[in-house]
Amino acid sequence: MKRTWILAIPLLVALVLLIGMGAGACDGGNGEEGAPPTSALPQPGEWVASTGASEFTFTFTVSPDSTSITDIVYYFEEFRCGGLRWGKGVIVGQEPIPLHSLPSGAEFTIDTEEQVYQGYQEGRYKSIHWYIFVQGIFDETSTHASGTWEISSAAATCQSGTWEAWR
Repeated sequence: MKRTWILAIPLLVALVLLIGMGAGACDGGNGEEGAPPTSALPQPGEWVASTGASEFTFTFTVSPDSTSITDIVYYFEEFRCGGLRWGKGVIVGQEPIPLHSLPSGAEFTIDTEEQVYQGYQEGRYKSIHWYIFVQGIFDETSTHASGTWEISSAAATCQSGTWEAWR
């Protein structure tokens, strides 16, 4: 009879430990699984991107409800692309860009075609189409974003790189 108790005690301890671990893994110990972690939404307001290129930078505004980018402003200085040199200029985009939720943050893609005018030559304005492509991810802190950018013209990449922004 003593042998039965000696074997039963370690089995009982193991059972209690297993049940305790299972309750700890549940949300509130009621047998339901815990909810998946919610995405940290980016902070609303203006974000200033650092591109590492002196010729190009941009800012963007996250909506008050953190579900979209409501404004984007591209700044150029002595930028060359597709045979056009733009001394100094600004392009403002105001089409809302949706933010797509991720398990730990949010992501977005901006794909814009802009007609850029250099000036009046030979009786007409000289212009060219630039394609601006920006991809970004907001991390789980909701205060940092990073990604890639590329500006091209006529299927040729003029400049590209990475960017970062903090809020």
